[in-house]
Amino acid sequence: MRNLTTLLFLILQLIHGTRSGHGLSLIPIRLMSTALFAAKQTKTKRATRNSVGNRTKSSSGFGGAAIEACPCGSSQGYMKCCGKIHNDPKSYGQATPEQVVRARYSAYAKRHIDFIIGSTHPLNKDFMTDIQHWKDTITNNCYDNFELKKCEILEESYEGEGDEQIANVKFIASMIQVDTRERTAFMETSTFERAGKHIREGAWLYKSGIVEAVPDKDEAHVSDS
Repeated sequence: MRNLTTLLFLILQLIHGTRSGHGLSLIPIRLMSTALFAAKQTKTKRATRNSVGNRTKSSSGFGGAAIEACPCGSSQGYMKCCGKIHNDPKSYGQATPEQVVRARYSAYAKRHIDFIIGSTHPLNKDFMTDIQHWKDTITNNCYDNFELKKCEILEESYEGEGDEQIANVKFIASMIQVDTRERTAFMETSTFERAGKHIREGAWLYKSGIVEAVPDKDEAHVSDS
């Protein structure tokens, strides 16, 4: 308040001096600059207090990812579901083939390209040694025009034992076209194998997949979901 009073006094003195023919010579320039700076600081602090008081809860930042719904369609938050597998190598190494399918689906939804590549078996036909070119290829085909909201697991089965064990997961991937809001889906049976205990913490890696149309009996279920 004292700074504002000083500023008002200086302005009045300036006006008086101008009318008396003395102009700015009656007001020390340093004093006027100090008063203006002090008044500006006071105004800025008040504005800051108002903005802090009017803040709304954000869905991002600290804790935001934890409450964000997981794209795979589970009832859990992203960081408690697929996000944990995406960001923690140990969690990925302990994940079941079903969980890896969900995590790969969510990786496409969130453009987590490093996980898509890292969860692919070296013997997969699409595996590339030129990682940067592979990343560019996935980026250009990452379902940008679709919203990925649900990955429904139909069945999970195993063949063999030990390091030679193979896992098959059948699932339906549902998508919504961004512009038309049209729902679409495809069914796939994915095959997973491990590449060794010291590779990706012994995690299941996507080796191959057979894509099919969704059976008629499941299409109605997909459109209603």
